[in-house]
Amino acid sequence: MERTIEREIDNGLESISSQLYIFSVGLGIALVILGIILFFTNRVSKEKKGISNSGLICFIVGIVAIVSGLVQI
Repeated sequence: MERTIEREIDNGLESISSQLYIFSVGLGIALVILGIILFFTNRVSKEKKGISNSGLICFIVGIVAIVSGLVQI
């Protein structure tokens, strides 16, 4: 019984794995765009340096997600 359930879960995850890689690339692109917007719109103001830093972090995480998704495809 336990092996049957494990086999069904493995088959289900294998069938959706390719969509998850494409989703990772799409999410990475969205994070890169969000990071660029946050970084450049609040770069002038020294008071909002945290927003600028979070934009840079979003940009870097987006690049990593895109590379990871492309490598796994």
